[in-house]
Amino acid sequence: MQFICSLIVALTFLVILHKTCAKNDDFISISSGTSFGRCVGRCRQSITLMSDPLQVVISREANSNQASYPPIHVTSPIIFSEWNKLVSSVNLDIFQKLDDRIGCPDCADGGAEWIQVDWNNGSKRVTFENGRTVQGLEELILTMRQIRQIYLSKM
Repeated sequence: MQFICSLIVALTFLVILHKTCAKNDDFISISSGTSFGRCVGRCRQSITLMSDPLQVVISREANSNQASYPPIHVTSPIIFSEWNKLVSSVNLDIFQKLDDRIGCPDCADGGAEWIQVDWNNGSKRVTFENGRTVQGLEELILTMRQIRQIYLSKM
C-alpha cells in the first residue's frame, strides 16, 4: 500500500513538472524588437524566429503612415542549432512570472525593447527600457540582441 501511495505521489509530481516545463517543440516563435516614440523613419525594428517553418522574419517599420518610409520585411531560413540554442536559453517559468512592463520603457525617448515568446499553450511579451536587461532573462536578451544586430545589419 505504501508503494502505491509513493507511486501516485511520484506520478502526480511528474505530471505537474511536465505541464510547467516547455519542451523545445512547444515553442512556436521568439521575437525581439526595439521602438522609439519620437522618431521619424523606420523607428520600430524586430526579428521573429519561428519553429515551423524554421525561419527568421526581420522587420523595420515607421511609427505612423510615413510614405517615404515604407515597411521592410525580409524572411530568411535559420538552422536548427540556432533555434535550439535560442530555445534552450528561455526559462519559461521565470518569463511567465515577469510583469508585462518593467521600468519605464521609452520614457524621455530612451526607447523600448521587448521580448515575446509564443508557445503551444500561450504567449507573453515583456517590454523594458532599451539597452537594459531583465533579471532572469539576461542570456535570452543578449542572444536576441546579437541575432537582431546580425540580421538587421544585412538590410
